[in-house]
Amino acid sequence: MTVYDAYVNCANPARLMTRLCRHWGHKFTVELDEGRGAVEFPNGRCEFVSEVGLLQVSLRMPEDNQARMQQVVAEHLQRMAGDEPLVIEWRVRLE
Repeated sequence: MTVYDAYVNCANPARLMTRLCRHWGHKFTVELDEGRGAVEFPNGRCEFVSEVGLLQVSLRMPEDNQARMQQVVAEHLQRMAGDEPLVIEWRVRLE
């Protein structure tokens, strides 16, 4: 699997992460605790780390699914952020 990271500056990253994990918790297996969250998709995993003013998002996906899942995660993050505009730029992580 390939890992893609995005570092999203936002006013309340913990709230954004919590909202998104709860939203997806109705459909997927979700882990959520203080400062961290994760969503298990059928074809991969999305992990979140909340810091002051920053949400780190890591997407572990097979390469053939990455573009679509990056779009899905980005759209959901923006939806959960409401009126706050987010800049989400994905970068591949070399491991």
